[in-house]
Amino acid sequence: MNGKSLFINKNLELRLPEKEFAKTLFQLVDNQREYLGKWLPWVEKNKCEKDSFDFLKSSILFNNGGQKLTTFIYYENELVGSVAFVKIDKGNRAAEIGYWLSQNMQGKGIVTQACERLIKYGFEKMNLHRIEINVAPENSKSLAIPQKLGFHHEGTIRESLFFNNKFYDGEKYSLLKREWFEKK
Repeated sequence: MNGKSLFINKNLELRLPEKEFAKTLFQLVDNQREYLGKWLPWVEKNKCEKDSFDFLKSSILFNNGGQKLTTFIYYENELVGSVAFVKIDKGNRAAEIGYWLSQNMQGKGIVTQACERLIKYGFEKMNLHRIEINVAPENSKSLAIPQKLGFHHEGTIRESLFFNNKFYDGEKYSLLKREWFEKK
């Protein structure tokens, strides 16, 4: 990513992590711990501002090393969530997207737009060939994202997700570079 942001529109942008985000990130997660923790296992590990700081520090390292690409969603200059390539497989030119959004920002198309922007960046600038999304079928809001974006459902990976002391099936979706450009 050149610079520190990928602009989506006048109200929406993706910003690279900075250690200075720690307080804001922790407050956002802490204020919505129950809501976010339902589907995001990392929430329970984020217990203080230092945890957010350490996460941001490691995100910067992983971004610089090319293993991940974590970005934060800013809506009207306010941190509201994140979209990331949570796994990057350089050898196979593939990546997996993960995302989360503040509860009060739901229903505005923010995650869909943020994912679209990251997908475009991945295919055009990172020369990815394949992008995946894995989601628990019970998480209906998250499940709608790959469907809206034209991803193909590849199947159910049985009990492949573990959080909140329970195993969940994972629905695997994928999008190939040629499919992305065919629909544009």
